[in-house]
Amino acid sequence: MRLTVRGTGKRIRLAPAWDGLTQLAVLGVCFGLGALGGFFFSSWSGDSPELSEYLLRYFQMAGQGSGIEPPLWSAVWDLVRWPLAALLLGSTALGAVGVPILMSVRGFLLSYAAAVLGRLFGLPGMAASLAAFGVTAFVAVPVLFVAAFDAFRQSLNRLSGERPPGWNLRAQALAPCAGLLVLAAALQQTVMPALFTAVCARLFIK
Repeated sequence: MRLTVRGTGKRIRLAPAWDGLTQLAVLGVCFGLGALGGFFFSSWSGDSPELSEYLLRYFQMAGQGSGIEPPLWSAVWDLVRWPLAALLLGSTALGAVGVPILMSVRGFLLSYAAAVLGRLFGLPGMAASLAAFGVTAFVAVPVLFVAAFDAFRQSLNRLSGERPPGWNLRAQALAPCAGLLVLAAALQQTVMPALFTAVCARLFIK
């Protein structure tokens, strides 16, 4: 079994396609395919009057400023869990498969949530989804790509039998991500509630 895995790793190592740019492209394609899947799957889930009514009431309450700020630790966990999962997967050779799958799942969930709101409420729903997810996604998704790229590279190195880069080099590349996650958490606690409230008040309260 070890010989089989090492032989596979050698083929991966010798393949010219497995450079840094192609690794990033693989992750981007997986994220895009997941997002595309979420978009199409949202149209198969069927209309739900109960869901529409529940969301409409929630949007109307949000437009009146009724406590839509997410708990701090909940917001932090939502932002940290995806990069953390990528880094944990990158600690083993299984991350060569697990990291691309993780990117697909993340793309699927983001796209599905936004597509459902757009399908149920049209342009107002799309505006609400952009206000709810866009502020942090513009920061958190690039951070996820950086962490996933590092983890994917580590897993491929382990699979091919190469020695992964030292932790000091990795820390220098990943350190800015911590600051960006702090920024994303701050935006989630401040900008997102104000923007979401304004959008809901404008589009869902008559």
